[in-house]
Amino acid sequence: MTASTHLRRNWRAASDTQIARVLRSARASVLAFVTVTAERGSLIQSWIANREVLEFEHYPPDDLVDTQRGSQFYYHSHRDGDQEHGHLHLFWHGTATGRRRYLKPGKPRWNRTEPTHLFAISLDARGLPVGLFTVNQWVTDGHWLDAATTMACVDRFAMGEIEGHEQSCRWLTGFVRLYRPLIHELLVQRDKRLARRSNLAQALQDRDLEVLSLIPLDWIADTDALEAESVRRQLTRQRG
Repeated sequence: MTASTHLRRNWRAASDTQIARVLRSARASVLAFVTVTAERGSLIQSWIANREVLEFEHYPPDDLVDTQRGSQFYYHSHRDGDQEHGHLHLFWHGTATGRRRYLKPGKPRWNRTEPTHLFAISLDARGLPVGLFTVNQWVTDGHWLDAATTMACVDRFAMGEIEGHEQSCRWLTGFVRLYRPLIHELLVQRDKRLARRSNLAQALQDRDLEVLSLIPLDWIADTDALEAESVRRQLTRQRG
């Protein structure tokens, strides 16, 4: 694969300040990936900790939840494929309108109607991200938010340094910032597909409709393309 055309087009149109901000996130994400791979063997091992991977089980068993920011994710594996070993599901704890829902000490943090699923990230056996996808409401339950509202939640998604998982949290936070334009496109495609159905409520519970949108990616090529865009701008300023 090669770098995403959609990302490169977006970065070309971005300001120098925006490129610098995304580049910081990308570099932090890459550094965290390298560090956790050296320390734990892979991102995946940092979550499964040498346990036997059972279909549909969550890793870590109780998920990773940032109670201050309302962000949550877990890893699991249950789909056959040439590339995917498993995937991450990302969630946002919020109300039916996407407003932040604060998690109170001693109260259940996971109910069937919340939190809201944002999107998922496919990983290969090395722990490298290879794709983004969205799933239908019946897959994870939770509130259903349109693309614009979901994107507002994505923009607030961040994982603090949860003990024992500091590097994977840094990797994921930087990854989400890097791929913001592609995540937006993913959500737009999801909503366009659902718009073809005459009854949204029925479509959201249709068991024959599981994955709603899917975008393959090449993380290494994309980060290289971002670095190249930064260098191109530096050379342009020097010549100017």
